[in-house]
Amino acid sequence: MRVSLVLALAATLTAAVTAQQSTFKSTTALVEVDVTVLDKQGKFVPGLQADDLVLYEDGKLQKIQQFYMVAHDPSRLGAAQATVGLSRSEAEERARRFFVFFIDEGSLSAESLMRVKKGAENFIDRQMLPGDMAGVFVNGQMNKSRMTDDKIELLGAIRSATPAIDNRQALLAPFREFPRIPSENDALRVTEGARELLDELGRRACLDNAMQCEIAGGTNAVENLIQQKARLYVRSARVLTENSIENLKYVSANLARLIGRKTIVMMTEGMFSDESRPQLQQLAAQAARGGTTIYTIDGRGLVNTMSANPDVVYASRARSEAGDTGDDGPNILTSGTGGMMVRGIDDIGRAIGMVANDTSSYYVIGYAPENAVMDGKYRTIEVKSTASGLQIRARKGYLAVNLPPQEFIRKAGYR
Repeated sequence: MRVSLVLALAATLTAAVTAQQSTFKSTTALVEVDVTVLDKQGKFVPGLQADDLVLYEDGKLQKIQQFYMVAHDPSRLGAAQATVGLSRSEAEERARRFFVFFIDEGSLSAESLMRVKKGAENFIDRQMLPGDMAGVFVNGQMNKSRMTDDKIELLGAIRSATPAIDNRQALLAPFREFPRIPSENDALRVTEGARELLDELGRRACLDNAMQCEIAGGTNAVENLIQQKARLYVRSARVLTENSIENLKYVSANLARLIGRKTIVMMTEGMFSDESRPQLQQLAAQAARGGTTIYTIDGRGLVNTMSANPDVVYASRARSEAGDTGDDGPNILTSGTGGMMVRGIDDIGRAIGMVANDTSSYYVIGYAPENAVMDGKYRTIEVKSTASGLQIRARKGYLAVNLPPQEFIRKAGYR
């Protein structure tokens, strides 16, 4: 089924896009880096020129061969300025905004899913600009295997999202019941045979609740219960994480065909990432090579570490993240691609708007690496400003692999 979905999306893209002759080097030869430059107040700095920024790959200074600034205007398709190495019209076409709303149902509780659906609907209905293209990855597949500017279709896809029974919070819930497991990391250590930790958790549980300990059958029986809970969680959480990684690979691989910056908005509650760091780093590096930036939005909204009981009714009542250490995965994805994590906001529509704003003003640097051989290895990127006092955010590196043929979407859009 996965292969058929990939082929279906590839066929749709092929039918929907048209290759255009360009006066500049193909993006398959250039490495492109989206760069956000902020002042001390956190505001975007416009008007920079190519010689205001320097770029290093694996510590070596690279020659900038392509440069332009993107600053979107609601009345226009996209405004590109200060171009080097390509025409103004080509830069503006490349400035088109692409969004994929990636709803990670396996990580979202029912109440978080309600929140992200409402937020995504509000963004699509009120904040999508003329020329924007979007797609929805929902219920394990790309809706209709395509991207579109049809708001009715997009809204229908968002509303089709259904909660997973064995979602992340459902799996974590037993951690907060007797006998407690403080965190996912502790559960993993228990499954890996950390005997001292198991003894300590069993001893602490029986000290905190002697009656429950006696009912369970004593310390040894309590330790057995802790082992069972830990193994069940780790086994199930691995499956959820593997599914999320494979789905993100699928989306980013297909987005790599399109010229311009692509944005994946992953709505999630985190993931069990202790064992998956290499795969997540590889995914981020591959997405970065294809010009895709990943942003993550915490579907829980405002959370704290005190209460074990989430509250779906009152926005002012913070939801819990007790026992949850799943932010590492999203952080790897966002930092590796130059995106950001958005947390602690109940209004998901506003959170997505923050992402859209961040991806609407930036610079694009294109360069031909001094090491021109695409050898499949990871290469670091560092962008600096020649002016002092500026904050620079850009992807940290990329995977040196060849890209598929790059294509423009028709200006009329595709459906």
